[in-house]
Parts: sequence; C-alpha cells; structure tokens
Amino acid sequence: MVTLNDINALLPEIVLAAGAVIVMLMIAVSRNHVLSNILTQLTFFISFLFLISNPGEPQLSTNLFVADALGKFLSGLILCSAFVITLFSFPYFNIQKEVKEEYYILLILATLGSVCMTISSHFITFVLSLEILSVSLFGLIGYLRHESTSLEAGIKYLVLAAVATSFILFGFALIYTKTGEMSLGGLGAGFNTGVFDFSYLILAGLALTIVGFGFKMALVPFHFWTPDIYSAAPAPVAAFVATISKGAAFVFLLRLFYSIGGLAFGSVWVAFAVIATASMFIGNWLGLRQQNLKRLIAYSSISHLGYLMVGFLSYSIAGIRASAFYLVIYFTSILAAFGLITYLTGKRGEPVMIQDYRGLFWKKPWLAAFFTLILLSLAGIPFTAGFMGKFYVLASGMSTGRIFLLLALVISSTIGLFYYLRVVAVMLVREEPALPEDYIGKQSLALKFLTIGLFALILWLGVFPNTFFNMLGF
Repeated sequence: MVTLNDINALLPEIVLAAGAVIVMLMIAVSRNHVLSNILTQLTFFISFLFLISNPGEPQLSTNLFVADALGKFLSGLILCSAFVITLFSFPYFNIQKEVKEEYYILLILATLGSVCMTISSHFITFVLSLEILSVSLFGLIGYLRHESTSLEAGIKYLVLAAVATSFILFGFALIYTKTGEMSLGGLGAGFNTGVFDFSYLILAGLALTIVGFGFKMALVPFHFWTPDIYSAAPAPVAAFVATISKGAAFVFLLRLFYSIGGLAFGSVWVAFAVIATASMFIGNWLGLRQQNLKRLIAYSSISHLGYLMVGFLSYSIAGIRASAFYLVIYFTSILAAFGLITYLTGKRGEPVMIQDYRGLFWKKPWLAAFFTLILLSLAGIPFTAGFMGKFYVLASGMSTGRIFLLLALVISSTIGLFYYLRVVAVMLVREEPALPEDYIGKQSLALKFLTIGLFALILWLGVFPNTFFNMLGF
C-alpha cells in the first residue's frame, strides 16, 4: 500500500511526470518555443527543490524504489545536468527548421526515466525506467528529421538499445528463475545469508546483464554505436546521451553487484576488470586518429567510463564515493565540451571537425582558453577537475590493492593526452578559423553566462574538490 511517506519520497519524479503532461497540454493549446523551454526549466528546478528539501534517512518506497543518499545525489546531478542541457537547447533549436516544442516533452521524459533508474531497487522498476529513457532517446537522437544522419543515428540507437535491453531482461530472467526474487534487497539478503549461491545459472544471468549494461554504458567491446550516435545527434542530445543516460545505468549496475556481493566472486571481478582495461586503452587509442570532434569526445567518453569502473571495482564505500565524485567531474567536462560546440553552431550546422577550430586562439582567445581547460580536464591535468576525479579513483583503488587497474589507468591516460593536446595545437595555429559568423553564442546571453559558469566549476572542482566531495553524504 502506498503511503504519504512514499509519495513524499517520490515527489521529484512525480513533478517530472506532471511537467511532461503540462508541456504537452500547453503545446496542444498553443505552440510557443519560449514557453516550452521555460516550463521545462521550471519542471527541473521544482523537482530539484523537492529533492533537496527531503534529506531524511534512506527510505524504501513501495519496495520498488530506494530514496538513499546515493540515489538522491545522482538524481540531483541528473536534474542539474538536464537543466543545463535545456538552456543549451533553446538557442540551438531556435535556429532549426524543425518543430521545436515536442523536443522538451521527450527531454523531460528521458530525464524522468534516468532519475527513476538511479533510485530503482527492483528489476521491474529498472526495466520500466530504462524503457522510458530509451524510447525518449530514440526521438531525441533523430529529432532533426530533415537530416539523414540524424535519422540514421536514431534507428541505430533503436536497434542496439533493443538488443541491450534484451540481454538485460534475459539475464534478469535467469536470476529470477534460480532465486525467485527480483528486488535488490531480497537478492542481497539471500546471497549474504547463503540462501542463494553463485550457481552456473546465476553466473550466466550476471554475464548477460554485464553485456546489456556494457551496451548502455558504451564499454568495450560494446562501444561501436557510440561515435556514430554522438556525431549525428544534435549537440545537446549528444551531451545527454554521453552523461545522463550512462550515469543512470552505472548507478543501477553498482546497486546490483554491490547488493549481491557479485564483485567478491573472482570470475565476475575479472570480467569487469578486462572490460574496464579494454575501455581505457581502446577508447584512447581510437581517439588518436579522429578528425571529427564529436567522434573524438565519443571515444574519450569510452575511456572515461573505463576509469569510472576502477572505482566500481574497488568494491568499497571509498569506491562508491570516488565513482560518484568522478561522475560529477565527467558530467561537468562533457557538458562543457558539447556546450562549446553548441555555442559555436550556426545556421549551416555545428563545427564538428577539429580543423574548424584552427586559429581560434587568435580570434576568440577566451573561447580557446575555455576549450583548452575542458580538454585538459578530460586529460586529467593537475588543477583541473579531471585530475582530482582520477586522483580519488586511484586512491580508492590503492586502498584495495588493485595495482594492475591503477597502472592501466595511468598509462592509458598518457595515451589520451596526445589527442587532447592535438586539438589545443590546432587552435594555436595562426590562421583564420573556419567558424560560422552567425554562431548562436554571439546573440545568447544565457549561453555566455553558462559557459563562464562551467569554466569556473571545472576550476573549482580541480582546486577545491572537498567542497563537492563532502556533499556526497555517504
């Protein structure tokens, strides 16, 4: 039976669902791009207010959701990121010929699915949340229907997301067949008391689950869809896929394997370690020869999810804290990168080739400085957010003696440094940049303030990380 406490714990999600309905009804009455954007911002803002106004103790809501510190923190991160993406989206879609208002319904629903994934404590709620997210993303990725590449990317994501969900469902079915349990609490209690054991059927289910989550998080060798989706999707949507959708999937993966003690089983840990190591090296290696900036960010994100898995594999509270903090830094850096692409987008399209930024330093030095900071943060250079994120992940790994993964992280990061610096070198060349003269950042005051805010946040996270690390609450 649903109680008032359950409703109170789920108010952020209820606000998101209501917001999607309100925006849809508003569109039915009158199409207005400005109003749709403002209502979407208000939805995310009010949902965030309800989230932070209900700190409380960890609470299991209807046996399907758990409102604990980890879920609240990641839900807050997702809502803040969605708010930023909404701000980016207005000037970006304002110059597009497509109808614009339905985009915001899909954006709210995708955020709702992501937030629900972070607090799911049951297979059913996770799968339903995953489908809300995936179906919304199909539309968002292919939203620019007059561009064939965007439609192609939407269809690719449709097929691959369906395949990934099938693996996850089959894995869950095998686990349920053996245990008769679908809640994470029930599974954890059963494995901790010895009622359930890691039989071949359970291991097969976990293996299928790992494959499905590998697709969702774009881990090697399930990463092939990533560069095509990033390069063809609208820049704000690519930012959403790179950050929010991956972060939400990671949180449930962490809940599942930590609750059942799966990482204590040697073969499961080794499987994850191989995937993490391959993601770190192959992601960086494939990024070395990229000339398309969005594809370069895609391969960079693959390697960063590999770094994130080092914290996950430490199998400790320190690892959870380090992983959550790394997600904050990863979200900030990737949002800033796609935000800059959005800032420089003109009516002829996005500046997606690295050569488009040739000589940027000599024409727009402050933009070049901001882009350089983003790249240095992604590379993990000291005094940037990326360095502190890797430091805490390394520290959590060191505390559990995972030396092999730590060496892989350090060496692969060195490889990645080359392609980040190559972009910086291109911006320093003394040539006139091939950027559009009508780029939207020139007229958008909101984009200017947002760019400055992300610039300051990357520096702040790099110099004073404890300010944010202490917000974790777990």
